Amino acid sequence: MALQILSEFVKGPTSTEEIESVTSGRGLFLPPEAGGEVSQLLSALAPADLNAAVVELRNLMPGGDLFHTAVLGLLCGTLVENGADPGAAIDTTLELLVRQLDALAEHPDEATRAATHLTFPAAMTMLCRSKETRKRWRLRPEMMARLDELEEAGLVPFFLREVFTLYDDLDLLILDQHNRRAYSFRLIGVRNRLYHCYALLQDALLRHCGPGYLDAEPLDPANVRFARNDGLTPEERNQHLIDYLRFNFTYPGWLYIPGTAPIADLPTLDGTPFLLIEPKRTHLSWNPPNMYPVVHEALRASCELIREYDRAEADAFLARCGAA
Repeated sequence: MALQILSEFVKGPTSTEEIESVTSGRGLFLPPEAGGEVSQLLSALAPADLNAAVVELRNLMPGGDLFHTAVLGLLCGTLVENGADPGAAIDTTLELLVRQLDALAEHPDEATRAATHLTFPAAMTMLCRSKETRKRWRLRPEMMARLDELEEAGLVPFFLREVFTLYDDLDLLILDQHNRRAYSFRLIGVRNRLYHCYALLQDALLRHCGPGYLDAEPLDPANVRFARNDGLTPEERNQHLIDYLRFNFTYPGWLYIPGTAPIADLPTLDGTPFLLIEPKRTHLSWNPPNMYPVVHEALRASCELIREYDRAEADAFLARCGAA
């Protein structure tokens, strides 16, 4: 469809009435004649039609009024929530977010804040569904520096930065000195604090090695589902949970590594971070909703076994890290 009215809308200046409508909680204010085009876009059901609608909106976004472009970004996010491919507009939406964050840093006025807050949910819903995009944007240091600056100033919510710091396709080496075993696991959508990693690793290890491995106690399925964000209901996302270590996670010379530590603090072998596991020495517990609250219902986290090494390879790893 030809989005003639929305094409004119995105080029026009933002009015005071539009900003007041959003900041007062009344919602978006759109010209009445734009309603028909928006309704037609949002009525798409088939995947091909949803994707086509997103592409049409995306093509109108570059160079437009900051607030009006954010409205189109929000519409793209709604279509993604309805089933459109997030890749169709995600880079255009994130480039818009960069423009907004730069503007917010220079002039944090009401209009700029309102525009930026319209783009937050669109960026979140796309990023949480697109691992490859998260990986690409995580490598842009200027984005992370800007988010750090604005979060410290209270201008952006914590959950936005959380999505940009997720670990995706990170391989993690796990070494068991007691049984001379070694494993490679792959992390996807894992938060940058070890408590989240521990929760997922415990589940993956016990699924592979069987109950009682290294004298581990059984896991609580509710904690596993929460760590994975596996189809949780709104009530389950806000439930009271307590999880605790089933293994001792450490590396040579340490009793254990604090669960609040970032994954970047782990030592490496050939560039791959590693942990030693052994029977639990101390009781360490945490509150999952506090340590890694669910930031978006579409974000799935996982830790899956890539391979178990043979005994000779395990012995070599253990010798190299000083745990032979």
